[in-house]
Amino acid sequence: MKYSLVFLSILMVLNFSCKRKESNLSLVQITAHTDAIYDELVNIRRDLHQYPELAGHEKRTAQIVENYLLDLGLEVKKGFAGHGLVGILNGDKKGKKIAWRADMDAIDLRTMGSIHYPKSKNPGVAHLCGHDVHTTIGLGIAKVLSELKDQIDGTIYFIFQPAEETFLGAKTMVEDSLFHEINPDEIYGLHVFPTEVGTVGTKSDELFAYERKLTVSFDKNLDATDFQSFFKTALELLARHQPKSEPWSLANLVHSELGVESPSTIYTDYFIFNSKIKTFENDESILFEATFFETDADRLASVPTYITDKILNSEFAESYQSTLPLSGNPTVQNHTGLTETCLQTLQNEFGAEHIRPFYGQIPYFNEDFIYFQRKVPGVMFLLGASNQEKGTLAMPHSPEFVVDESAIKYGVTYFSNLLAKRTGSKSTSTSGLHTPWLANASNTNNH
Repeated sequence: MKYSLVFLSILMVLNFSCKRKESNLSLVQITAHTDAIYDELVNIRRDLHQYPELAGHEKRTAQIVENYLLDLGLEVKKGFAGHGLVGILNGDKKGKKIAWRADMDAIDLRTMGSIHYPKSKNPGVAHLCGHDVHTTIGLGIAKVLSELKDQIDGTIYFIFQPAEETFLGAKTMVEDSLFHEINPDEIYGLHVFPTEVGTVGTKSDELFAYERKLTVSFDKNLDATDFQSFFKTALELLARHQPKSEPWSLANLVHSELGVESPSTIYTDYFIFNSKIKTFENDESILFEATFFETDADRLASVPTYITDKILNSEFAESYQSTLPLSGNPTVQNHTGLTETCLQTLQNEFGAEHIRPFYGQIPYFNEDFIYFQRKVPGVMFLLGASNQEKGTLAMPHSPEFVVDESAIKYGVTYFSNLLAKRTGSKSTSTSGLHTPWLANASNTNNH
């Protein structure tokens, strides 16, 4: 009897241990699955890179995504904003519902003053913003977590969005009843960024500066050249920034002391504007349009009033017609609590050398991810994709844009881990784990 009880106790312990191992999702498992599909993902990305599609025309890309998700056994819902679709992964147990968003469209090269990009087989179109990487990472996360489905709690929605470049895709998906078809508790996404490959960063609240267009109209008898100079001078009086800093330049964006990874960043508390003021004419008026970037939302409303007062007290008052309301897109607003929680979660798993809080607000960039955030608490991350050792710079919308493809592996690993944790899936702590590719971010490919 005594030995029988001991034997039974051993069996119970072994059985409990096995069950715990089966239900606990570890970084070791996620890393192994990511490694196994990495070459496959690189091939997908290179294919998408060769066949970029403009906003509203992502038919081929969406078909590749749909086929991939269906092969994983996911339910797919289509017809959002044209080519938008959602893959649904239902875990084996109840848990939270988490959404991951990836955008699919490419850039019209004419907006960059060019019509040719040698790596693109679609003339006049190129993936110079990294959406091919975003799509690939989304597919990679979907595959890794679907292969570990028996250890996933809750539901994960993989949203593949068209038309981000036109700032219409997310808004239209929402208007097309996306959140009537799915009901996530949280939403996440990323954009490649010129920080070093192997790192990821973000911040609470506004991630980017507010970009606004200010337009004033005059009678056609106005001397346009004189007013151009006046308008520029008036805007210069509004300009502000830290002493001896140039936030209008992106050259220091990744600088160790001046960039967005530093608490002393120069990209904070500024008003800057594009010195090139556009001029338009119609049958009755001549219009002047200035674009500016402001970090303080409370200051936005005062800009039109200031400019109007300047005009009315100048030689141009007699020709003045009106100051139009400010125009511009909303900026990404990361949920404060979720951002802090996610950064801490990722730091605990991967270390502060890889997961970095950002500071300030980035000029010239923006993302229509905000339309999802207005419906569901969410966080956008910026994934490092440059490789200083190899001289590659992943600066979106620039002719020199090159992505270190190992960013795909980091993105899949980091965010498979995060999404699993956010659904409530149990995980084994593997803090301090370093695979060879995680420890040596410079030993990578680029394309």
